[in-house]
Amino acid sequence: PANINDSMVLDFLRFRGREARKPLVFSELLRIVADIGTDLLNRRERYLQDLVADHGAVHVCAYCNFAVALTRNIKQSDRTIATRMQVTDGYEMTKTFAKDPMNFEVVEIARAGGAVAEGHWAPVPDGHPWLRDVYQRMAICRNCGFQLGWRYEPGGAPKECASPCCTLQARPGREYCCPKCRYQGPYHHDSDCEKKDALIPKAPVVWGFIWRHLRERRKPNEQIPEDDAGRSRHKETNLNFKTNTVCPKGHKLR
Repeated sequence: PANINDSMVLDFLRFRGREARKPLVFSELLRIVADIGTDLLNRRERYLQDLVADHGAVHVCAYCNFAVALTRNIKQSDRTIATRMQVTDGYEMTKTFAKDPMNFEVVEIARAGGAVAEGHWAPVPDGHPWLRDVYQRMAICRNCGFQLGWRYEPGGAPKECASPCCTLQARPGREYCCPKCRYQGPYHHDSDCEKKDALIPKAPVVWGFIWRHLRERRKPNEQIPEDDAGRSRHKETNLNFKTNTVCPKGHKLR
């Protein structure tokens, strides 16, 4: 899967072992790569400043600061989602087999050019009246692949093959298009596989983004906190004294 949370766990398995020193022959090359990375970050920041100046506030990915959606496209800001998901821990490098119950505060957005839907559609969890007659797919950041939430599309489409990356319909009453695809992957099919292409999702679609996976940019030249700054950013005021539910300015923490 393309989800960055899963990829962090896979990276741990690929890169386990002793840390290797960088070869001296690559020192100059690594300096050049670092300079290019800094230039690309500066270009992105200039783009965000121009975007905010021309179109108003914008919500960005909390992981990579990539522009996801304009604030003016918000339909409803106080949605909630109760669902069950596997827990992926990027620090402990573990992923649970069972799905745990989770609750999310979600913002419903009509348009989100900085996000993309991933994977097969799935039924929405019960108990959400605002999600009637729709299916859901995972929504990830178009830049870094971090999960932002879900994309909702009109329901009624035939079931898709459950094999990862397979673009065919499942057999009626089955989870897969054929046994060979199930056990060997989407590039292998039985001779009697019907190979019916999955239908292209229909419009309109809406996006449900988890609030804590977004950050809002409201004006040019905003200070962007760095996770690796090496110092605490905590400030205590009369608004957040002896409480951890609000920020120093009194805003509710999500």
